[in-house]
Amino acid sequence: MISAAWPPVGRIGARRPLRLARRLPTRGWTPVVLTPAPDAIFRRPPPRDPSLVEPAVEVHRIGAWIPSTRLHRALAKLPAARLTRRVLADALVPDQYPEWTFAAVRAARRIAAEAPIDAVWVTGGPFGIFVVGAAVAAALDRPLVLDYRDPWMAAAPPARRSPLAPPRPLLRAIERRMLHLADGVSAVYPEIIERNRALFGQPAGRPWRVIPNGFDPLDLTGEPRALARPTLVYAGACYGPRSMTPVLEALADALGPGDTGLELRIFGELDPAAVAALDRSPLPGRVTVSGRIPADELAGWLRGARALLLIVGAGHDGAVSGKVFDYLAAARPIIGYGPPDCAAAALVDRCGVGRWTHDHAGLVDALRQVERGAVPYSPVTDEIARYSADAMADATAALLDEVCRTRS
Repeated sequence: MISAAWPPVGRIGARRPLRLARRLPTRGWTPVVLTPAPDAIFRRPPPRDPSLVEPAVEVHRIGAWIPSTRLHRALAKLPAARLTRRVLADALVPDQYPEWTFAAVRAARRIAAEAPIDAVWVTGGPFGIFVVGAAVAAALDRPLVLDYRDPWMAAAPPARRSPLAPPRPLLRAIERRMLHLADGVSAVYPEIIERNRALFGQPAGRPWRVIPNGFDPLDLTGEPRALARPTLVYAGACYGPRSMTPVLEALADALGPGDTGLELRIFGELDPAAVAALDRSPLPGRVTVSGRIPADELAGWLRGARALLLIVGAGHDGAVSGKVFDYLAAARPIIGYGPPDCAAAALVDRCGVGRWTHDHAGLVDALRQVERGAVPYSPVTDEIARYSADAMADATAALLDEVCRTRS
């Protein structure tokens, strides 16, 4: 299992491989985790979360000399070097992870010499990690499975790119090569598979499967936090189209400032537009913005909240944010905001775990419902079970079994 992030790194990308590694041994697969040493690969120190429960599996944190990371850190010490760092990041093909390939292949050969490896499973983004996975699979002559947590070149192009950035046809050629090398592909939602099939074509006889993310009760241990006020909790970062601004504007109209009644608690970072909105119309006593907190501490807030807030930005209709699955595990009502026909709205409706809104009036009404404790919540157990970590592990083990049978 090759992953760019692994505990104690607290990035959301570590959750899927972590939850799979906990469960695959009971499904006939023994994980051996290969991950870059955080201090070697990340340009900035990543968030660390020692509360994440690691399974008793073999983990190799492989260091390497990563030239672009070293250069980025050196430039960070210089004044007025921000634009240069951005140009450097944009110019990578597609990121710094292919620079880790030699170290990863050398480590994989050493591991395989001690015990046989049957398949190579690699999860992205970042998508340069797919290049690493393909090289490891080729070096070991073993089946390769690419696991997409997000779309790569099938996603909308970035709004701004440096003139030195690699041309999109080159990046598409790399992804096409990866997909045609892969013995199997998994993706967290159907739109990724559909777009990749349309853009690159699916090689005959190679299984491509939709395997949704799954919630894990092990990541939400501890007692619900006792809260004196009805509290709406948002966990994660806001950015670009996933802005907190509409929620803040609705909260101002619905309730305004105040030290009683509903409180919005944000554990993460606000986007610049939301920061400006709060500067224009402060909501003292109504909104509290905190930094990220460890998973075990966040679990108490999620489980003690009156409701949990989910925001889906325009253009991300097919995506289902990873936080949805922690929200399902917390067993609290969800207030969703975004396009009315998006995949997350359908999930909330099918699972009976809250209400979805797409405009200002709907948000105002939903916030008042939260304050009254009147958000609809009638969980559909069978539907929710489709999004469990157990279901995710069942499907992943079945895909690994299939690619190994086909390859042999």
